[in-house]
Amino acid sequence: MIQITKDEAFDFAIRAAKTEGLFGGVSSGATLAAISKKLGEVPKGSTVLGFNYDTGERYLSVEGLYEV
Repeated sequence: MIQITKDEAFDFAIRAAKTEGLFGGVSSGATLAAISKKLGEVPKGSTVLGFNYDTGERYLSVEGLYEV
């Protein structure tokens, strides 16, 4: 298990949307944050798989997450 804070999950969800055009929810942000924490331990040339469970649509009403 990789511990992720709420702020880390929100930050990675926002970064994915802004930099990669991946509009995902907070759980997707948590997945990316966890990958980021462990990436240094992954052998070079490996493939890393993360799941984007849903779109960010339902999170548009979460204050401070996505500014529209």
